[in-house]
Amino acid sequence: MKTLPSFDELAALAQTDPHALETLRLKMSEEVIANASHATQPQLHAMLSHINRMIDHGKNPLHVNMMLFQALTRQYSRFSTAFTNPDALRSHQADIMEFKVGQAANAPTSPTQSR
Repeated sequence: MKTLPSFDELAALAQTDPHALETLRLKMSEEVIANASHATQPQLHAMLSHINRMIDHGKNPLHVNMMLFQALTRQYSRFSTAFTNPDALRSHQADIMEFKVGQAANAPTSPTQSR
């Protein structure tokens, strides 16, 4: 696996060639995911996709950093709960209810059916 350049090199790259820095970020992220266990790779790809969406939707670099920090804080909180009180995570599970065709008498009608 490739070694991450020094902070000074990354800062210089951000100033001179932001596109190259982004390419490096994505390449190294994919390399980390490829070296992870096959069981965790789908979760890591989903996490990378979520991070990429936050970066794309950020208004400026400070906004992106704040969004990433908030996401990291939420994830840290979930990890903390998983270690200190794992039953609390299970208590927030959704109830799965069976849906039977033809028994939706109380369901609201769609706008196309009421015309």
